Amino acid sequence: MIHVKKLKKGDYVLYENEPCRVQKMELKVISKHSHTRAKLELLSMFSGNRYVMNLGPHETMEDVEITRRHGQFISKVGGGVQVMSMDTYEMVDAEISPALFEEIKEGDEVTYIEFGGRAKVLEIR
Repeated sequence: MIHVKKLKKGDYVLYENEPCRVQKMELKVISKHSHTRAKLELLSMFSGNRYVMNLGPHETMEDVEITRRHGQFISKVGGGVQVMSMDTYEMVDAEISPALFEEIKEGDEVTYIEFGGRAKVLEIR
């Protein structure tokens, strides 16, 4: 758990059971006698949803570790892809955006993330 006031752009937190990256973080004083509020903009790593929220700086959120890995594209499976990890040589079924799905070719090297048994291709190297 991490206090909201300690978050910064690029950190990862868990929101609605999805890992999200902090896109923007602002601390604002509402008025002279009021408390400070933190405005957070989050981007979900898997669904792509954007969330904007105002929280107290002493509230806590669950921070998560997102593993970025280097892999090689093997094949297309339905709407996803199979990627071989270049570190462990294990096969991973991963999600991919429709734009990258059309562009990717067999043998391309990719960067993908893993969290909670799910994987998603972020970019073609």
